[in-house]
Amino acid sequence: MGETPADLFHLSVEQLKSLPRMGEKSATNLVNALEKAKQTTLARFIYALGIREVGEATAANVANHFGTLQALQDADQAALEAVNDVGPIVAKHIHTFFRQPHNLETLQALIEAGITWQESEVTQGPTPLEGQTWVLTGAMESMTRDEGKARLQALGAKVAGSVSKKTTCLVAGEAAGSKLTKAEQLGVEVIDEATFIERLAAWEQSE
Repeated sequence: MGETPADLFHLSVEQLKSLPRMGEKSATNLVNALEKAKQTTLARFIYALGIREVGEATAANVANHFGTLQALQDADQAALEAVNDVGPIVAKHIHTFFRQPHNLETLQALIEAGITWQESEVTQGPTPLEGQTWVLTGAMESMTRDEGKARLQALGAKVAGSVSKKTTCLVAGEAAGSKLTKAEQLGVEVIDEATFIERLAAWEQSE
């Protein structure tokens, strides 16, 4: 009866009535429900696309960060990694999804079928860590280093792979090695994971 998700929204009561065990009342209710489903949010729409490893929370973060579907489609992998809770792997899945012709055709078909949501252009103001350079080293218990990196980037920081005089702060997890030693030699601020989490929470709340 249909080949893409968008075809669902073109179904009529007459078409549905022809299905086994589908009476006119059930068919009408389904058509009404589909009509109502056309009004959604950008976060729900992104989640419903079924992008690999993009759950409801990630979809909401992506929607809030970019504001519009077009901005999301235009984002490169680095921009995607700046979203809270989006690491390199998920960023790659999202980036790849919007580069595949079949997916773009499905998106266009859904929009043409009447799927709509309220969009809002995101105006990026000053971020708490703008101009700062951070380094992560050692193992962390509450998050991966990639997650920590993404959250720092979302707050405006640059995350480097090595310590230098330009390093603002080093986050030292378990078994921190030579980077910790170098940071101490250069007089760079060093914080542990617990302090890092406290600061992240405060900065993210202030945004």
